[in-house]
Amino acid sequence: MKNLLEIHQPTRSKVTILPNIFSKLYESKNLPGIALVIVIGLIADSLGKDFPLIGGAVIAIVIGILIRQFLSVPEVFSEGISYTFTRLLKLAIVLLGFSFSFSQIFNVGLNAIIIVLIAVVIGIFLTYFVARLFKLTGNIPLLISLGTGICGATAIATSGPIIKAKDEEIVYAVNTIFAFNVLAVLIYPLIGHLLSIPDNQFGVWVGTAIHDTSSVVAAGYSYSQSAGDASVVVKLIRTLMLVPVALILSLYISFKNSKLNSDEDNKLKIRKVFPFFILLFVGAASLNTVISLPTNFVEITSYVAKFLILMVMASVGLRTDFKKIKSVGVRPLIVGLASSVIMGTISLVLVRILF
Repeated sequence: MKNLLEIHQPTRSKVTILPNIFSKLYESKNLPGIALVIVIGLIADSLGKDFPLIGGAVIAIVIGILIRQFLSVPEVFSEGISYTFTRLLKLAIVLLGFSFSFSQIFNVGLNAIIIVLIAVVIGIFLTYFVARLFKLTGNIPLLISLGTGICGATAIATSGPIIKAKDEEIVYAVNTIFAFNVLAVLIYPLIGHLLSIPDNQFGVWVGTAIHDTSSVVAAGYSYSQSAGDASVVVKLIRTLMLVPVALILSLYISFKNSKLNSDEDNKLKIRKVFPFFILLFVGAASLNTVISLPTNFVEITSYVAKFLILMVMASVGLRTDFKKIKSVGVRPLIVGLASSVIMGTISLVLVRILF
């Protein structure tokens, strides 16, 4: 898979990232697949509003899977589906930056930031350890641990191309994360009421422990308005962890593959894997922090970003091959369950101690 960030090539003297993302958008071979994921995205967006407990992202991936398994996906759609998965996700992440403000992070309190940092780091490493304990191979252990620790499918889809994960590895990790998101929405409020957890604490716990944003929102606001508000801000902090993680992964992969190459070769490889779109995300969030962008602009970019993510999830479903997934076995699901329990337990303990 060609990396869209290969801006070091001498034949491209003035190539920028966003034009590179759009470079093949209007190619005829991509249009059928893009049109298909748009239709699925529209259906998922509508159904997601009617069934917020499930969320549009889950619905999009389920629709994609059903089409792949029961109707098949003709070859004419494959290029556009691949384009959506590899490129439009990056555009979505950049656009999400305009709805983020670093001031929100500091307003929630230092303790919440500490909880997120500790829980994410411990969650990633413990999940990876459990995955290795169950003898999972390839990139699945890392993908599941990143999805569990940071922001679910977005973290998996973002890090997958960086570490050159196979399609079936990415799909399996995403499906594993979604399976436990739905359970979390049902179980967390019950635990909260059983333990009489205060609204603010519950919001911090949910924002730290549940993987997907839509599931965090569903669980938080089903508990109370204040819990939902706190959960959204904490999830924002957790999502921002994707920035340093993506950068670290890029540098690690670059130096791992460089071996005895010259310094010049190393520089080229770093540029090849470096996720520059993450820097655009930070720039957009910084801009919104400094000048407070107009509400209408933020709402539009946020909606477009979220719809693009629905399209990406639809492409994940359309690329799902159960024959390949079946060969991996049920062990990743067990690891996913274990990692969800680990993340939830660590987060709850930290919340009870620090709040």
